Amino acid sequence: MKSNLIIACFAILLTAINACKHEIPQPDVILPPNGNNNGGDCDQNIVYFEQQILPIFQSSCAIPGCHDEATQTDGIVLTSWQGVMNAGIQPGNPWEEDVMEAIAFPENPEDQMPPYPNAPLSQNQIDLITDWIIQGAQNNSCETAGCDTSNVSFSMGIWPIIENKCQGCHTGAGPMAGISLNNYDDVFAIASSGLLNGTINALPGYIAMPYNGAQLPQCQLDMIRIWIEDGAPNN
Repeated sequence: MKSNLIIACFAILLTAINACKHEIPQPDVILPPNGNNNGGDCDQNIVYFEQQILPIFQSSCAIPGCHDEATQTDGIVLTSWQGVMNAGIQPGNPWEEDVMEAIAFPENPEDQMPPYPNAPLSQNQIDLITDWIIQGAQNNSCETAGCDTSNVSFSMGIWPIIENKCQGCHTGAGPMAGISLNNYDDVFAIASSGLLNGTINALPGYIAMPYNGAQLPQCQLDMIRIWIEDGAPNN
């Protein structure tokens, strides 16, 4: 009888100990569908690698002397999904990897990526990459992601294109070709001169842009054309 009582008390004690254990909360990981979604509307809650993430890496990281095909600094080439993944991306967990530490939380100024004199990524770009990794770092695509030609504005439509696909080369202390795209006035100047339209459409006599990347999707070309035809307003 006494032994049965001891066993019962021990069982109660184990139950109490287990009940006091706390699970460490983990961030929710939302995995979007694999592959492309070029046949329908883009999901506004999904970050698409081909249209929204790759241009950031191509413009700000895969530049001459850094992580382009020719230089391959530290053996890293950031011109494709596979190259970005090989850099140490951990799907679902952006908080424990070297890539995010370099672009968002460098321990020392010399560790900042992109390196000086290039400008660091904006908070919007860092947030976009973070969301993409949380969603599983998918190699996904949707041609009209972030594109709306029905109501084109500089702040919501044109500036994100410039920021993600042009600013990496055209900002900081040594912008390519001496052209800075730091704000509306800079973009307005190249738009009104015809340079913006000529480069993004690869017209004769112009160097095709974005550098080291594919031509802008037709929807984005249309957005910029509409904005310029409207007088390139700061709206």
